[in-house]
Amino acid sequence: MFQRRVPLSLSRRLRESVWPSMGYRRAMRYLLLRLLRIQDTTHKIALGLSMGVAISFIPVPGTHIVQAALFTWLLRGNVVASFIGTLAGNPLTLPLMWLAAYKVGAWFYAVIGLPIDQMPDHFTTAHLLEEVKSPWGLLLPWVAGGYILMLASLIAGYAGFYWIVAKARHQRVVWRQGLVHREGLDITERQA
Repeated sequence: MFQRRVPLSLSRRLRESVWPSMGYRRAMRYLLLRLLRIQDTTHKIALGLSMGVAISFIPVPGTHIVQAALFTWLLRGNVVASFIGTLAGNPLTLPLMWLAAYKVGAWFYAVIGLPIDQMPDHFTTAHLLEEVKSPWGLLLPWVAGGYILMLASLIAGYAGFYWIVAKARHQRVVWRQGLVHREGLDITERQA
C-alpha cells in the first residue's frame, strides 16, 4: 500500500543511506517526527535513543542493532527508538568513534597493567586474520574501550535526549492546542 511504484536498486538504497536525496535536514526532521509519534513515555524513548547511539562505540560491526535492541529491552526502553539511535553510527562517524574506543581501551589496559598491541597505520586483511587468531593484543582492549565509552555516552546521551524529546513533545502539544483554538474561532465566527 505505501510502497514506491518503482523499487530502488541496491546501489541506490546504499547511496540513500549515506547521502539522502531529500537532504540531511529533512531526513532528520522526518526521524524526529517519527520519534514523536511513538506512543511511549519520554523516559523510554530517551533510553532507547541513547542506547542506540552508545552501542555504536563498540567496534563490532553488524551487531549494533542486535545489541541495541537487547540492551534496550533489558533496561525496559523503547526498542524502535534504539534502532533510530543506531543511525548515529554511520560511515562518517564510525571511524572517529572506533578510534576513540581504541584510545580509551589502550589507556584502560595501561592503567590496569595489561599489554596492548599498537594499531597498525594501514589495517589490512592480514591484520584482521591475525586478530581473529589472537584477539588479546588489539581487539579485546578495543572492545573494552568501546564498552567504557558506551556507558559514558549512555549517561550523557540519556540526559540530552530526554530534554530534546520532552521539549519536542511539549511543542507538539502547544501546536495542537493552537490548531484547536483556531478551529474553534473559525466555527464561532461562522455561527455569528
